[in-house]
Parts: sequence; structure tokens; C-alpha cells
Amino acid sequence: MKFSKAEVDAIIEASPRTFVPFNKLVLSEDHQARSATTPAMSLPELAASIKDSGVLQNLVVVKAARGRYEVCAGGRRLAALTLLVQQGDIADNYPVPVLVVPADKALIASLAENCFHVPMHPADEFAAFARLLAQGKSVEDVAAAFGVTPLIVKRRMKLATVSPRLMALYREGGIGLDCLMVLASVDDHQRQEQAWAGLPSWNQRPEHLRQLLTRGEVESDADPLARFVTVKAYEKAGGPLRRDLFSDNDRKAYLLDPALLERLAADKLGKRAKQLLAEGWKWVDIRPRFAYDEYVKHGELRKPRRAPTPEEAEALKALDTRIAALHEQMDALVDRDGDGDAGDGDAGDGVSDAGEANDAADEDDASRDRAFLALESEADGLEEERKVRLEALTEWPVAWMALAGCVLHVGADGRAAIKAGLIRPEDRSDLAQAITKAAEQKSAGGGGSEGDADPARGSGLPALQSLPSAAGATARPVHSEKLMRRLTAHRVAAIQAELLDRPEVALAALTTHLTLKLLADPLHGAYRLPNLLAISATGNQHELRGAAEDIEASPAAQRIEADRIAWIEHLPKEPDAVFDWMLRQPPQTVQRLLTFLVASTVNGITGTDTGRPVNDGLARALGLDMTRWWSATGEAYLQHVSKARVVEVVHTVAGAKAAGPLAALKKDAAVAQAEQLLAGRGWLPDCLRVQPHADAPVTGGEEVDANDPARTEAPACA
Repeated sequence: MKFSKAEVDAIIEASPRTFVPFNKLVLSEDHQARSATTPAMSLPELAASIKDSGVLQNLVVVKAARGRYEVCAGGRRLAALTLLVQQGDIADNYPVPVLVVPADKALIASLAENCFHVPMHPADEFAAFARLLAQGKSVEDVAAAFGVTPLIVKRRMKLATVSPRLMALYREGGIGLDCLMVLASVDDHQRQEQAWAGLPSWNQRPEHLRQLLTRGEVESDADPLARFVTVKAYEKAGGPLRRDLFSDNDRKAYLLDPALLERLAADKLGKRAKQLLAEGWKWVDIRPRFAYDEYVKHGELRKPRRAPTPEEAEALKALDTRIAALHEQMDALVDRDGDGDAGDGDAGDGVSDAGEANDAADEDDASRDRAFLALESEADGLEEERKVRLEALTEWPVAWMALAGCVLHVGADGRAAIKAGLIRPEDRSDLAQAITKAAEQKSAGGGGSEGDADPARGSGLPALQSLPSAAGATARPVHSEKLMRRLTAHRVAAIQAELLDRPEVALAALTTHLTLKLLADPLHGAYRLPNLLAISATGNQHELRGAAEDIEASPAAQRIEADRIAWIEHLPKEPDAVFDWMLRQPPQTVQRLLTFLVASTVNGITGTDTGRPVNDGLARALGLDMTRWWSATGEAYLQHVSKARVVEVVHTVAGAKAAGPLAALKKDAAVAQAEQLLAGRGWLPDCLRVQPHADAPVTGGEEVDANDPARTEAPACA
């Protein structure tokens, strides 16, 4: 049947408009032109609009039986109203504006609403919102005019600030709305375009885009210092920030001045630092971000525990007894759980009997679970009480506090934390003298016993074993932390490059890593073994660049980067297609890709010279020769160490006759001369050498254990 727009307009004009209670409306099955599968905008957004401004456009309905009305146009509005009723935002009898059309004209009316209406592109809507606000309209006025919430107006206004180039790409479908919202979180068009251009085509996801845009910024809800200082205090101090209108957390902000944030954190910690000094500690350092590398430079005293009073001992004994009894009850419940099922009756039992038995078994299981959880909760509470009582027995002796100090910092939970009982390397000798003097006084007084292995015992001072070694306290490190990170970054890059040609080593390393994660018992020392491999499930190219500014010029890093680019170009552009693509590849291709991925995860960057590099297992397996990848040039090494070290290296490589004249030269001249003397000699600092395995087995005849799993046949693949 053909009809014109004029005919449709006449039908609509002749139809009465009225209000119908929501509970009288049902969705029509016969008169709907729009398919139920047609994509729709967010129902919660539409519901919020209706809650705020009411139903601005009437539904089209036809009369049905029992006083009901069937909705033939306006199904989404009906669904939004249903959501509001379910949420308790509107009453069940909420009056809904409707247009009542004859049943024989209902399908035409539905078609008219959907065919003659051309939806506005969201980009046009964003621009319209921005123009209205530019004309002086308030956010609330625009919200009322469009039937949306003020927050939606603010968000759409923000979306209008995206770079015109990116907005054009959005109109063409090249950028999704989720990514557009991330881009709109910053105002700088250049930053927006650079961030979008920096995403690989196969990884254009909002979370990765957000990482690029927020680099160098501090998240208010994730960073411990931000939580400690609070956004309010940061803003009061004049700190710049930007808020993300599109975040689910309306309090989330990005702090743009990390230096100010650290200064505010230090100021806030200052009051507590004065209290600690007043308690008798020798020194208190304020380090808002206290890194592990800084912590390990100190010696550390262990807080001693005094003997409990009779009352305290009795309370602890009662707690232990009750906790043990609770665990026995929990074990008994677990044992009952495996005593058989209620449904294991005779084969001749009827279906009804079996059903009743299963119901009873289910109820019994639920009752056991509730009892177990109650016991577990009580046991956890008593364990916490026991911990508090034991903590009360530990006190810092005044004599110890006078020789040690504290580092006051912000913990991972965003609260002030204290690392107490630390000994600076330069203070070790003072402590040693104090212990020796106390021991001599004790011996002179007859308090010591012959052969006492601990001279501090009974002196009121800690034992020396808990402190750094004398060598570590007095000797200046040969390599700075920055240089160590640079050198070990080059070592990591070389291992990665070598590994690309050794798929058998990559497979063995990955299998070892997974074995130690999933099968090994950490209680028997297996947790130490992954350091021999230093592989993980994350790439670390950004860490390499951060540790060594010259890494991108190294042949090893260039080899890795070339392979990375080649694989990205080779892989499907859509993430959902990668698995199917992988299944179609020959095993050799998958193996090469796996080898590259394992190589990309190798790590081992460190700021301290630990003796044995953490990735030495891989280095030995590969037969790593760092002279292929690194040379001791002035830029790479000599300029970053002392002149005495330069002379020492030349003396080791070229002899005293060559090294002697360098001592009289200025540093730059000595470095230039040393570079020439070392060229082609293949000298390496210890951290770049492959260390022999200290626990390597002696080769030769070995006794074979018939029960060794390694001697048995591997299981066949299905």
C-alpha cells in the first residue's frame, strides 16, 4: 500500500492525544515497524532524561483488550519508563502522553516515526550543545531543552572540544565514542592528535589511549601520595589539575605538578617527624616515595620483644587454645563434607525420594558452609587480637634508638608509614664501638661467659649481625645507581637480541617460568629460581629506554625493534581475529612469534651491583658475549666513573706502563686516552660478564635414580 507524508500527517492530526497510566501500556507485537534488534542508545541515559524532564515526545498506541494500550511507536521510551519504575523513581501509574491511532493505521504511524525521522549525528549534537552554551544559555537550561541531565550536557559540550581532524574521523567511523571521550579529557588538540597517532592500528583501545594522554600526570584515586595529600589540599596550594568528566568516579582528577605533590606530602609528614625525634631516635628522614633501592642501603635492627607479664602470658595462652579449638572444628566440618552424598541410595528408589534426598543434602551443605564461615570469622578475629597483643610486647630500647633512625614515608595504602630501626652505613662504626665498649665493661664486671659468640648479649645493644658488612659501609660503590641501570639495560637488550635466534632456549625459559609459577613449592626455595631467567608476562621496552638514554642506538635494541614492527605489520589489525589467524599459521611461524614475545619480556635492570645478575641463567644458556653488543667507550662507560677507576681499568687491560701517565691527566683527557687504549680489547665490567654457575654439577659418571621423573617417558599429547 502506498501512502504519502501528507496522508500520514492527516492520520496523526485526526488521532486524539491523551495520558495513559504506565501500568496500562504494553509493547505491541503486531504493529511495531522497528525490529527489536535495532541498535539503540543508552537506556539509562534516556531514563535519566525522562526522570529529569518527563516524556517530551508522545508514544503512539492503539487500544487493546481489558483497557490496555499497545505501543506501536516508542518502544525505547517504554523500556526507559519500565527501568524508572523498577528503580522506584516513578510510580506504577505514572501518566504517559500518548497518541491513540486506529488499529488499521498503527503500522503506518510506526513507519512514519521511524522512516521520516532522520537521526542527528552525535557530532552535530555535541556542536549544538556547545553553540547554545556559547550563546549564554546555562547548562540547566540546555539540559531541560534537550531532556537530558546537566552532566550529560557537560559531557557533550566537552566532546565538542575534540580536535576537528579527530571529530571528522569520528563522523567517518574511524574513532569510536569510547576513544573520543578519552581524547576529550584533555584540551590540547596537538596532544589529542599525537596520542591517537601513537596508537597502533591493532590496539586502538581507550585504556591504552588514556595511558598515553596521562603520562607524567598523577591519578588522584590511584597514587598513594595523592590520596595522602588529598585533591582538596593540592588545589588549595595552587596545584593545577584536570578532571575527567567521563570517569565513573566523579571525584577523580589528574594532578599535573608531581613536584608540588611531593612537597605537600613532605610538609604533611613533618609534624610526625618532629614527634619521632622527640621520642629519642638519632635521625628521621622524610621520603614521600621510599623506594626499595634506597631501603636496602641501610642496615636494619629488629625490634626486640620483652617477656610477657603473667597476666599477658595467660591471655595469650587462652587465645592460642581457643584458636586451636576453632581450627579443629573447621577441620571436622571439612571431613564431614567428603563423607558421601545423600543421593547414593538404592537403585529402586523413586524420583521423588531422590529429589527429597538431594534437597536435604543441599540444605546440609549450606548449613555446613554457614557454620564453617562463622568459625573462620571468629578465628580471624582472634588471630588479629593475638597479633595486637604480641605487638604490644615489642618496644624499642632507648639505647638502640640513640644509634638508629627512621624513614617516614607514604605507604601503598596512602597513609603515613614508618620504617624504624635503620642504620646508616656511616653510623655502623659508631654502633660497633658502642657494642665493643659495652662488651668490655660487661667482661670487666664478670658478667660475660667464656666463648660467648655474641659480645652484645646482655649489653642492651643489638647484635652486629643485623647490620651491613664493614666493606659495604665504608667502600664507595664503583658504579653509580644510574650507571648500573644503564649497563644492565644494555645487557638485557643483548640477551633479548640473542634469544631471537634461539627458539629452543625461549621455549625452555617460558616453560620453566610457568613450571615455577604453577607447580613448584615456594616453601622449598623455588621462589629464588626465576631470577636466573628474569622473564615475566609484560614487555619492558619503555623500561630499557628509561634506564639508558642511548639504548635505541644499540644494535641489540634495533634488532628487537625491527622484529617488533615486522610482527605488528604481519598480525591482523583486529584483536578478535588474532586467535583464528594463529591457528592457521604453520608451527614455525608460531614458534618464531613465541620466541620474539619471550625475548621481549626478559628483564634484569638493577641499580645495584649484586654480584650475580638476575638473568644469568639465560645469559649462560645463550653463551652471551657482551663484546658483540657493547664496548667500553667514553660515552658508554668511562665518562661515568671516577678517574681512579679509569686508571684501574687501563692498568688491568694494558698494564702499569700504559696506565701510569693517565693519573697526571685531567679527567676528560684521561678518558680520551683510555678509550684508545681499550679499543678492541674486549674489556667488560663484572655486571656485563656471564658468571659461571656456582652450583653446576660435576660432569662424568652419575648415579641414575630409576624413580626420577626426568628419566621417565614424557606423556603423549592427545
